[in-house]
Amino acid sequence: MASLSGTLSIATRAMLAEQGAMQATTNNIANVNTPGYSRQIPIFSAVDPVVSGSTTYGNGVELRGYQSLRNRVLNLRIAEEQQNQSALQSYVSSMDQVQVAFSDASGGIGGALSAFFNSISQLSTQPDSTTLRQSVLSSANTLVNAFHTDASSLSSMQQGLDLEVKDQVNEVNRLTVQIASLNGRISAMQKLHQDPGTLSDQLDQSVSELSNLLDVSVTQTEDGISLTTANGVALVVGDKSFGLTTAADPDTGLSRVQAGEIDLTALLQKGSLGGVLRVRDEEVPSIQSQLDKLAAGLSTAMNAVHQTGFDLNGNPGGLLFSAPPSDGKNAAALISLAISDPAQLAMSGNGAAGDNTVANELLQIKNQAVVGNATPIDAYSQIVFNVGSDISDAQAGLDTSTSLLQQLQDQRGALSGVSLDEETANLLQFQRGFEAAAHLVSVVDEMMQTVIAMGVTQ
Repeated sequence: MASLSGTLSIATRAMLAEQGAMQATTNNIANVNTPGYSRQIPIFSAVDPVVSGSTTYGNGVELRGYQSLRNRVLNLRIAEEQQNQSALQSYVSSMDQVQVAFSDASGGIGGALSAFFNSISQLSTQPDSTTLRQSVLSSANTLVNAFHTDASSLSSMQQGLDLEVKDQVNEVNRLTVQIASLNGRISAMQKLHQDPGTLSDQLDQSVSELSNLLDVSVTQTEDGISLTTANGVALVVGDKSFGLTTAADPDTGLSRVQAGEIDLTALLQKGSLGGVLRVRDEEVPSIQSQLDKLAAGLSTAMNAVHQTGFDLNGNPGGLLFSAPPSDGKNAAALISLAISDPAQLAMSGNGAAGDNTVANELLQIKNQAVVGNATPIDAYSQIVFNVGSDISDAQAGLDTSTSLLQQLQDQRGALSGVSLDEETANLLQFQRGFEAAAHLVSVVDEMMQTVIAMGVTQ
């Protein structure tokens, strides 16, 4: 049956429940700016009633625990979009470095080509001029240096990207170890029917950071989550992690990303690691190849014409540029002038010093196809255009991905994020509940004192 001590017990439990609710609300407010934090709500439950005869008496309330508000499907969707965004962001950032060297079709190699052909044009008007001959050699040397500079820049960029690959693999391993540890701790708490709360937030945040690095698939299991690469190689299973390694490719010297004996390098397409690998292994080699073809095509065409002429001393013309490698590989880095004496320039077609037949033929190469159907200047302009176009397309994709990711994060924020206005209202509500219960304790205490003073036994 109802009693003052029962009422006091109900009021005391209510105070404890409201106090616990205020603690959860205070924790939410404190973590308003914590990345990945999911707000917690207190779970109140009516205590089992007391039955006395035909009467059932309420037995108050208790705080059963806290529930973190999160949507795992939404979190997985966010992780997927993060992989896309990070890949594009990394690609654009890396390609911006390349664009510095190829930002202007009229500069660098393009400008050097124009200056080279202009010097030949001037020499064709006075083919026996030592000054104009020296100008041709100087402009040719400038062109050679321009090829060397761009080839060296691309090589340096590739090496820098290779270091970035190693750093990101190390970061992947750090995160997988952390995720495995959190998996074990969360699993232990769930087996005790406890809400992992903050640990789950830390796990989601770690998975989010990992998704920024590479394409991962997340599977929920009884032992927590399992993480694999997109092609199914395990990274985390339960409380165990499986690290990635890097090893130098024997042909290129660049780092290969491996999981045990499995080479993942070409399989990693998303995340910042995928973006870096794409630029390192596809874009830079492609530009290098185009430069090599231009250097090889130009030198081959110039040499073929130059060898048909005669120099200022009446000797047959030799190579103007060094012969390119038979396979054309590294032609841009290896191209050099084959002569250093202005008199050795073979501008004459008949051996006469004043003849400009070969000079005019060399000048015509400016408008001849040397790389596919492209003239020298057009071939270089196409390289510049392709770099700019690739960056522009990737930037458009990045803008779209960023917008979509923001929408998804806004959805998660509406569910899991902390609203200071809402938490303040909840805090006031729980405070009033606590004050009401405290007032009830005070009233019951006074009643019990009165009863004791009257000498009445409950």
